[in-house]
Amino acid sequence: MSSSGAELRCLGGSPPPPELAVDLRRLLELPEGARQRLWEALGPSLGEPVPAAVERLLDAFCRRHEVASDALARVLKACRFLIREASKSDLDRAALAADIAALAPGQDAEEIQAVLLAGYDQARALVRREIVRGALLDHGKLLTGVAWRVDTIATASRGAKIAAPVVVLTLSYQEGDLRSRITLQATPETLSELQRLCAQILG
Repeated sequence: MSSSGAELRCLGGSPPPPELAVDLRRLLELPEGARQRLWEALGPSLGEPVPAAVERLLDAFCRRHEVASDALARVLKACRFLIREASKSDLDRAALAADIAALAPGQDAEEIQAVLLAGYDQARALVRREIVRGALLDHGKLLTGVAWRVDTIATASRGAKIAAPVVVLTLSYQEGDLRSRITLQATPETLSELQRLCAQILG
């Protein structure tokens, strides 16, 4: 099947965007060093949205491999689209290879497959984690971190010579685009109960 009539598994059998096949094959026009090290640029570019720091990384990549920035940008855009869509659909390596062959038939497909499949498993795991995180954030607060310290209650208005340990937990969480935190105090007995629950949940 020619690339113009391709039906991609990563798009549920729909045809690709018109420019995808052309820009994907531009990968083969990159210098050999840039092709071999493409994942150094593609990997950090997979996030949604693309982190701001990636721009500096790509500038350095272009200088190191003597690649025009616009040429690299078109290749990365095509590869990023294909990898992200394949990951969203949880395609295996064989299915992604088939989509690449549909976009770039013949020997071109083998060379592009060699480059993209090399980092696909790790990329798919990254995108799948992003999907899970997004699904959680769509429906409420998501715990993102825990900080702690141990204090001792020496004395209080309720009584003297208490000398009781207390753990101070600060839970960081995200709700939509808002990041916040809450601080709680816990006794060792409460933490022991929490430990038992965690062991039970994690199997």
